[in-house]
Amino acid sequence: MTKTPLKADTTSLKGIVTRRLYSREKFYNSLVDLKATFSDSWENMTLSQIYLEASKQLNKETIDRLLDKAAKKQFKDNALWKFLKKNFGVDLAIPFVTGRYTTKAIRGNLVPTRGKRIVADQVGGTTTAPVTAIAIGVGAVAAAAGDTALGSESTTNGGSRGAATVTNTTTTTTGDTEQWVKTFTFSGSLAITEEGLFDNNTSGGNMLARQVFSAVNVVNGDTLQVTHKVQVS
Repeated sequence: MTKTPLKADTTSLKGIVTRRLYSREKFYNSLVDLKATFSDSWENMTLSQIYLEASKQLNKETIDRLLDKAAKKQFKDNALWKFLKKNFGVDLAIPFVTGRYTTKAIRGNLVPTRGKRIVADQVGGTTTAPVTAIAIGVGAVAAAAGDTALGSESTTNGGSRGAATVTNTTTTTTGDTEQWVKTFTFSGSLAITEEGLFDNNTSGGNMLARQVFSAVNVVNGDTLQVTHKVQVS
């Protein structure tokens, strides 16, 4: 008699990252056009501060509509772009060929070998360092299993790593997803091409996940909101 081998349940980590890029100046000025007043100029206020002060004067639906209008388009790459990036190291943004433009770019991430170790350490309690930070960078090399850091992490013009707001949420089953959200407010120009999760809020540390994408060109007055979700499935 042939015995059928038992199959263990399989568990995997899936990461999804959403990026939204806003013009802080455009959002502020559109609110001023509706007679909203503010305690300072847009250059000295974060997007959240502008939103909070506006919410005391205008209804939420109006503010959210103007915030959507202040969103800037980004290039959302596809499988062809990833192939060209991985094999030839080129960022070829051709609409309808290697991707499309959208105000809400969504992309999967890579959990490298070190990231898997971080998860195992968390489950067993052999580490006391939770993953709390989001970092962005300008590195050009595609994500790979051996990565332990971003290719070229940003430290200037408002692009420095920092603590994210971390919450537990649900994707498929209750509480199966951890979510990190961080907003970067830029004071100068950068061409952002990568993002990652770390267990240190300032520098170094261990990287849980990384993604590389077509360049997001930001200038003074822009705000980039990154939402990174990791689901256990």
